[in-house]
Amino acid sequence: MPFQDYTLIQAPMAGGINTTELTVGAARAGALASIGAGYLSGAALEDAVTAARQGGAGAFAVNLFIPGEAGASEAQWRAAREALVPCYEAAGVALPEAFAELPGFDEQFEAMLEARPAFFSFTFGRLDKARRDACRARGIGLIGTATTVDEARAQAGDGVDAIVLQGEEAGGHRGSADPRGAGTSLAELLAGCRDLERPLIAAGGLMDGADMARVLGQGAAAAQLGTAFLSCPEAGTAPAWRDALAAAGPDATAVTAAVSGRYARGLANAWMDERAPATIAPYPDQHRLTSPLRKAAGVEWKSLWAGTGAHRSRALPVAELVATLLEECRAAG
Repeated sequence: MPFQDYTLIQAPMAGGINTTELTVGAARAGALASIGAGYLSGAALEDAVTAARQGGAGAFAVNLFIPGEAGASEAQWRAAREALVPCYEAAGVALPEAFAELPGFDEQFEAMLEARPAFFSFTFGRLDKARRDACRARGIGLIGTATTVDEARAQAGDGVDAIVLQGEEAGGHRGSADPRGAGTSLAELLAGCRDLERPLIAAGGLMDGADMARVLGQGAAAAQLGTAFLSCPEAGTAPAWRDALAAAGPDATAVTAAVSGRYARGLANAWMDERAPATIAPYPDQHRLTSPLRKAAGVEWKSLWAGTGAHRSRALPVAELVATLLEECRAAG
């Protein structure tokens, strides 16, 4: 199915947010749905794709993280773990001796190829030619991610089918190839990429159909929304996260690298203030070190990813939200 059939994309959100119910509901309602598979094993990825298809989702994207950084050295690991001791103590969570490994990209990519989704979207860098060719051979469309104009031009040079322009307003991890790269506003990205002969997908702070119409008018072929879907009952958003979204004000979000070693935007809590660790391991090892704390602690130590429009969240069923967004976009356009 061609990418041009869509103006709305339900963003990939790893970590259990993109449930089968959310993916299926978004797809059946007319959005290009996504499966955020960045933390899934190969087997779990294939199971997620199978479940989505059995639920009635026709076309959807599977999203993975491009590996790019060397792991933490032994000294970096020890220093980052030591810096987290007061955080674990403040939260009343035991600091474990061992930390879970994350699935390997090779395993995930091969599972994605086997599953053959309509689109493979990726973030944190560029996909090498051999893997691009492997996707092409299976009829899988490619959607790259860019956080700067230079990154977008590089993705266009690689021949991807569409480029997500992720503005600094976006919730969750900044999709730059540079783990500590500076963000660029969505408006700047759209203005700087109009000459690229690729469909542009606008992402970052978009919450309603009027936002969609605005970016479509600025040259985007589609709008990608993530935070807007967090309050859907079908999403795998934890109750504390939902409550925090419902209580969020206009300036509720901030950016931190302390959770994972990469900059990410979320609802401000301990990770964004003086309680956060000063010494941070490279991604993904910092993510591994903080995972037990974020899972077991109260709301102050959870990763409550959300974009700058979080205060405009609507707790609607996914099908109703998609229909509302598309109707609002038509009315505003």
